[in-house]
Amino acid sequence: MTGELHLIVGDGVVGRATADELARRGIAHALASRTPSPGLATPQRRVDALDAQALLAASADASHLYLTLGLPYDTRVWERDWPRVIENAIAAARRHDLRLVMFDNAYGYGPVPLQQPIREDHPQQPPSRKGLVRKAIGQRLMQAAQQDGLSVLIARASDFYGPDVRGALLYASAIERQLRGKKAQWLGDPDRLHSYTYVPDAARGLIELALDDGAYGQVWHLPTMAPAPTSRTLLQMSARLLGAPDGVQVLPAPMQSALGLFVPILRELRAIRYQHEQDFVFSSERFVQRYPGFRITPYQEGIEAMVRSFRPA
Repeated sequence: MTGELHLIVGDGVVGRATADELARRGIAHALASRTPSPGLATPQRRVDALDAQALLAASADASHLYLTLGLPYDTRVWERDWPRVIENAIAAARRHDLRLVMFDNAYGYGPVPLQQPIREDHPQQPPSRKGLVRKAIGQRLMQAAQQDGLSVLIARASDFYGPDVRGALLYASAIERQLRGKKAQWLGDPDRLHSYTYVPDAARGLIELALDDGAYGQVWHLPTMAPAPTSRTLLQMSARLLGAPDGVQVLPAPMQSALGLFVPILRELRAIRYQHEQDFVFSSERFVQRYPGFRITPYQEGIEAMVRSFRPA
C-alpha cells in the first residue's frame, strides 16, 4: 500500500468500480456513503455529503477525495443540493489539503445543436435546468482551483454502460425490456451517432488522472471508444446476446410526456432528450494523447460484459 488514502464519496457503480481498480493497484482507499452496503470487501465509511462536518471528519486522513455520488434524478433536488455538496467538498479539500476529483457528465454543454465532436472546450450554454446546475458545479470547482490554489480536476463521461449499470438509459429504456424478451424502447433517434463510456474504463481513467499531478486544474473527458456507434447498433448487439427482438420502439415526445405523469424518471429525462435527437460524439482524444497506452474497451466487449452481469447465475 502507498501512504495515501483515496476516499470515494458515492458507492454507486462508478464509485465501486473505482474502488476495485484502486484495490488492484494496491492503493489504500475507502467508500463513503450515507448507508454503507453490506457484503462489500471495500472498507466503508458512513457519511452524508450534505453534512459539512461529517465530510470533514471522514476525510481527515485522506489524500484524495473523489466525488462519484449521484443525487436523486430530480431537477429541484439538484438545484438545492449540488451546491451544498460542492461547497462541503471544497471545504474538506481546503482543510485537509486534499486532491479533489469530480466525476461529471456532459449536461453542461450547449447550445443546441452541439458542436461535433464534443471536446472539453465546448461552449457551456446548456438548454436545461439540470445542465445549468452542472455548469455551475464546474465553474465553482475551477474557481477553487484557480483562485484558491486547490488541487481540483473534473473528469466527464458520456452516457455510461457496463456491468451492473442499471441507472442509465441504455438499461432502463432498453436492456431491461430485452431481458424480458421484449423489444427495446428509445427516447430520441436511435440512428444518430452516440458515444457511450464504459464504467470500468471511466474508473481506470479517473485514477490515471488522480495520480497525475499535471492533470489538476483542468477538465478532462474520460476514455470513451471511438468511432461512436448509433444507439441502435448497441441495442442490436444486446438483443442478439439475449435472444430478444432486435427492433427498437421509438417513443414520440408526446408519449414520453404522457408516460411521465406516471413514471417520474421519464418526466425528468425529457430535459436531455435533445442529446439523443442529434449526433452526440464525445471526444476523449486529449486523454488518449496524454495516456497513449490506455486500452479503451470496444463496444462489443462492453455490451457482452453488461449483458452477462444481468443474466441469472
